[in-house]
Amino acid sequence: MIELKFNDLSIYKDKFVNNMIFSHIHFEKFLKEEICKQIDSEIDECLDNLNPYYVLNTKKYALNDMNKMGRQTKKLINYLNSKEFILNLERLTGIKNLISDPSLEGGGIHVTKKNGYLKIHSDFESHIINKTWKREINLLIYFNKGFDDDYNGNIELYSKDLKNKVEYLPEFNSVVIFNTNKNSYHGHPNLFNPKNNEIRKSIALYYYVNQQEALPLKETNFQPLPNDGLVSRLVMKFDQFLLRIFSYLKRHKIVNDKTITNFIKIFKR
Repeated sequence: MIELKFNDLSIYKDKFVNNMIFSHIHFEKFLKEEICKQIDSEIDECLDNLNPYYVLNTKKYALNDMNKMGRQTKKLINYLNSKEFILNLERLTGIKNLISDPSLEGGGIHVTKKNGYLKIHSDFESHIINKTWKREINLLIYFNKGFDDDYNGNIELYSKDLKNKVEYLPEFNSVVIFNTNKNSYHGHPNLFNPKNNEIRKSIALYYYVNQQEALPLKETNFQPLPNDGLVSRLVMKFDQFLLRIFSYLKRHKIVNDKTITNFIKIFKR
């Protein structure tokens, strides 16, 4: 059984709903310390199983295959996908009828290495495979020790006009939970710059509401920041175009993640 240090999230509802930028909350020491240490070690042990996610707007590694994860990592994900935790999450967010995603579409273990990045974006609004699922909540748990602001690994949350932001160090055993919609812009856009070649580690879980009708495909939407130049904006638009094509093909089961992973590995050789 996974125990959280925050077993009643309802007392933080006002803070979540009324937080600056958009609805979100940040907790430190989210898990029991020993459990967090075990999961951290398990992430290190499965690094060879991670798949590269190299596109123009993103440079990271990910794993959403539970069969390749460690025992405590699987226990944590199963608990965070359980009815017990989801009811707690509903009390925090005020969103009813949340459902988890056992397939971890776009989620699971995420790793960024030196010079990696994730450009500012709002997440895909409808599940790529389950067409009636509307995405509502992101939960990101971090497993990093000794980071500081100079690492460029902070998660940054941006206002709708991209002119204001809050940011949090992705500290060991901390979590950020936030509402996802077309304006919930976030990311870590600058090149990750660790002092001692550390890696940035997290586990991402996403939660949905079943709308009972097919939703339009709305893929992840990357946005340039106000100080980005013309070249950066053009590159971002081109990558967005490619992502739209891939999302369409994936929804219609013409391609899958493995196809894209193999394609990326060819160009990484």
